[in-house]
Amino acid sequence: MTYERGDVVWGPDPFKQGESPRPWLILNNERHPFGDEEYMTVTITTTPHEGGVPITEDDWLNGGMPRKSYASPWTVASPKHDAIVRIQGRLSEAFVQEVVEELVEYLEPIGDG
Repeated sequence: MTYERGDVVWGPDPFKQGESPRPWLILNNERHPFGDEEYMTVTITTTPHEGGVPITEDDWLNGGMPRKSYASPWTVASPKHDAIVRIQGRLSEAFVQEVVEELVEYLEPIGDG
């Protein structure tokens, strides 16, 4: 099974030592050159950081999280397919697109450069 844009999966946490998986939202689309081997993701957290995109019950197409959660568009990782532990659910394309638009805000130049 490969995972798709909008899937929330549990995979390795590069910010912690040991085996401590965390949830990730898959952002890549069909143009990703290695979409069946690795994924472009942002983290899902229960910590309400400024700039985090809150996930509502209506955003879930299936599955969900036991606590109020947020996508962190500034925390990008590229977990390998074989490192994914399990799937948590799927978020709507509208929510994914909102996260992608927020991510782009962190990448575009500011002002005249």
